[in-house]
Amino acid sequence: MIDTFLDEWKKRNEKISELMNNKKIAELDFYEHAIYQLELLKKADPNQVSYVSKQAEFYHLDGQLRKAGDLYRKVLEMEPFIPLTEKDERLIHKFCPILMINPKECFPLKDIVVVHHPSKPVIGYHLFWEDDYDFPDDYEPCDHEEVWVEYDPETESVTNVMCWFHSRVLESEDAVKEAHNNNQRAIIQIEWGKHGSLLCGWQQMNEPLTGIPIQEWLQDTYEHVKNGGRVPLHPLKRFWTKGFEGSFEEYIDFSVPIDPLAWLHKKPLMFKTEWVNAVIFTQSLLYNFHPKMEWPERFYRSIE
Repeated sequence: MIDTFLDEWKKRNEKISELMNNKKIAELDFYEHAIYQLELLKKADPNQVSYVSKQAEFYHLDGQLRKAGDLYRKVLEMEPFIPLTEKDERLIHKFCPILMINPKECFPLKDIVVVHHPSKPVIGYHLFWEDDYDFPDDYEPCDHEEVWVEYDPETESVTNVMCWFHSRVLESEDAVKEAHNNNQRAIIQIEWGKHGSLLCGWQQMNEPLTGIPIQEWLQDTYEHVKNGGRVPLHPLKRFWTKGFEGSFEEYIDFSVPIDPLAWLHKKPLMFKTEWVNAVIFTQSLLYNFHPKMEWPERFYRSIE
């Protein structure tokens, strides 16, 4: 009988995935489903930290922040973050990327949280901008974006640069070469208002999930934000700029540098842990944020 039940369970989950992809099941409904699944997994294996962490993330996404916080704290009780060594801090500073923003950028950078992986030569730089131009109404008073730098521990040189671009991970060999020519500091270009992160050579790159050229993606986004973006008349946007003012050439002008090292010297939010969202939620920020991919493992180049 159990085989029948498991076969039915598998088929239902496949159907749920199909309906999610077709936008017939809302994300909020899926969160509830995922929370229940993870509760079952925790009962079966209560010492598995990843189940606790993932359930915390789904509570977080569902807006149940107190439950999320309790579980994030549990994650760090089960597996405390590791104190950074002087070498860890030196490498975090050494590989810290330089950001290039649009001269007309409407939201300042609020915070940066840096997390070194506990066992791999990968550092995540988590950027928190004041907001996302399209989402004044998501109850997240910031826009969480990510850059990861993979490095060779022997030569202390960059081996890969990865960044978050609208739920996709971009990587670029040109970005690695650019970092080598810039004292091992990658240069990240930041999209106006929405803060999608771009790497050297993006003009010749395609978005990895659909194959759409990034140049075309940005052109569509430009038309979108030029006209006020999503919910242009939302009351929380009444004091914001009414849209991007200027040409597409001006939209893709990334000429103003920001050095996140200034934030790290003033507010050294630096950690060593696998559980990124837990350490951001419980140790770093006083405001809500959107939990995102903690580590882009399938994109690692030099790690076995």
